[in-house]
Amino acid sequence: MKKLVSFLLAAVMVFSLVVPSVAQQSAAADYDGCPVIIVRGIDFAGLTYEDGSKALNVELTTIFPLVMQSFFARLNVIDENIVIDTAMDVAYEILSPLACDNEGNSVEAVSMVQYPGSMANYPEFVANLTDGAETGIVKTAVEKYGAENTYFFTYDWRKTPQQLADELKSFVDTAKVDSGKEQVNIICASMGGMVTTAYMYYHGTESLNSVVYLSGAHNGTYVCGEALNGRIVFESDVLLTLIYDASDNNLFLRFFLGVFDALGVFDYITGVANDIVADSFDKANDMVLRECFGTLCGFWALCPDDDFESGVKTIFGGHEDEYPVLLEKIEETKAFVFSTEETLTAAMNSGVKISFVSNYNGTLVPVHAKADVNGDGVLETELTSNFATVAPFGKCLTKEQIAGVNKKYISRDNVINASTALFPENTWFVKDAPHVAADYGTGFSDFTFTLLESEEQPDVDMFTEYPRFMIADENLCLYPLS
Repeated sequence: MKKLVSFLLAAVMVFSLVVPSVAQQSAAADYDGCPVIIVRGIDFAGLTYEDGSKALNVELTTIFPLVMQSFFARLNVIDENIVIDTAMDVAYEILSPLACDNEGNSVEAVSMVQYPGSMANYPEFVANLTDGAETGIVKTAVEKYGAENTYFFTYDWRKTPQQLADELKSFVDTAKVDSGKEQVNIICASMGGMVTTAYMYYHGTESLNSVVYLSGAHNGTYVCGEALNGRIVFESDVLLTLIYDASDNNLFLRFFLGVFDALGVFDYITGVANDIVADSFDKANDMVLRECFGTLCGFWALCPDDDFESGVKTIFGGHEDEYPVLLEKIEETKAFVFSTEETLTAAMNSGVKISFVSNYNGTLVPVHAKADVNGDGVLETELTSNFATVAPFGKCLTKEQIAGVNKKYISRDNVINASTALFPENTWFVKDAPHVAADYGTGFSDFTFTLLESEEQPDVDMFTEYPRFMIADENLCLYPLS
């Protein structure tokens, strides 16, 4: 009798495990929509050598001695110039695998791990997908539409926008042939927003059905523009805010942060850092910036319009004769960068269903003068939303910024004025959500795929549960912002 009971229990357990799997496979098998391509954001970790080892390795054992040298330099124990030279050497050692030559081609044999087919070709990769960000989106898509209808586009982000657009076109063409469909759907995250827009610019929109921009970098990022112009500035208030934000309400830590702030410690630290940067930018440019970042056309594609031309002069001034081919590619990149608004408007008018999701109430890295703007921890909300009016982090909009504006465009917390966005009716704002937040199994993920699957052009009045302004909890469940 015990053996019979044991057998029945085992059978029930096996049945409970198998049935959901079969149900999922059946649901995916019934899917007859457009194949889905997830275009990931910038990926440092994915750059590898031919033997599969990571190209970029930031080791604490490398950085810690440099920090200690900097400390002793401030005590006049060692020459500060030695510290600066050491810092440049360490930075170059870490970043040199990124460097491209004077024609924009990788100096070292470094490439990106890629998946040039549907996820059905990579069962081991699919079986080990994590729940966060882009891989979480892929995991959801595989579950909903089947691995044979899901594609994951990774890329060497150092390449020109046209090269990346051509590679994405290859993915689109493959997905169309595999599925027999005439169009594809795209979810693009972070820098993937720039790559997807480049695809539209170079190859049109005929093959696109629906596109969802998640924290898209299609308008670039201020930190990139500031860095390429040599405007690296450490702000003590922004630094303190960032540390406060990361303290997770630790009262003990916040007490000491307050004491340090009152004693002027943060002002001193940032003052010293700014002096060093101001005195050593030319050396940094010659030893690190020009070769490790200036030669990357993909990096220039993230430079905002207003900073582009001045950035080229800053990085290459006096060295133009050394980089004729590269500068020609950068000039071609500029034409694309300056076309973003026109490209997106044309895509929308052509009938492609496009949605933008922009997150806010996160601090940014405090290394430039614009670091006090509101963002999602990585990118600036103003740019990911196509230029909504956004109050600085921790502040509210001024009376002038909301004067005469319909209240439906103003967030309840008085931080966002959506009326100035390029597509205010097709742009959603999520407070407290991190960068690329559509993790597997979350409400944010449900929202993302609801936009993707809409049979009509999604707008902020279409879904009762997903209004224009929302807030995310720690589990990425979404609620109307009240």
